[in-house]
Amino acid sequence: MTLTPAKPTASASAPGTPGPGTSSASAGKVARGPSLYELGIQAQDIAGEIALAATLLESEDEDERNSAIALIESYLDVQEQTNKALLTKADNVCYYIDALIGQADFRKQQAQRLADLADSDYRKAETLKKTLVYVMERLHPGQAKFSLPTHELRSRESDAVVIDDETAIPEDYLTVRRVVSPNKTAIKQAIKQGTPVPGCSIEHRRSWSIK
Repeated sequence: MTLTPAKPTASASAPGTPGPGTSSASAGKVARGPSLYELGIQAQDIAGEIALAATLLESEDEDERNSAIALIESYLDVQEQTNKALLTKADNVCYYIDALIGQADFRKQQAQRLADLADSDYRKAETLKKTLVYVMERLHPGQAKFSLPTHELRSRESDAVVIDDETAIPEDYLTVRRVVSPNKTAIKQAIKQGTPVPGCSIEHRRSWSIK
């Protein structure tokens, strides 16, 4: 039985480096390197080829054993290059993740800043409206509507409840809101101590962070 090295699914040369026979026109284009997924598949394929070649190490045929050794060494070289490319690609993905998180944090800060500015504008507008109404009512007592060149101030009457002392309000006039939510801390402790909790289970999870 004779095994021949399978061709790698992605070139080991650096992305963008012209290979043999590459024309000057195509050399000017930046070649897309293999993706993280493609590199992972290639690493798995090489590991499978190494395992297959290793079966020949127990062959009684010395030529087959020597061929298997040479083949494994060849695959190990390719595997080393693939693993380096995989780690580099993964590292680049981490840089992109950091950039996305930084951009998200910046946008969140800007959103909060704009929200604060909007609240400030609303407060200014409300203060100006109160001042405007105060002046117009002083000039025209009892009037419920003011017609301006391009705007119209209208008013409507309503009755509003003013709470002076909430603690003095009888219980019959209070609304009680009951918030029910699972006590996850107690549930987790009970299950770990061997007490089953209907409708609940513990799921083991692993969280990752990028430093």
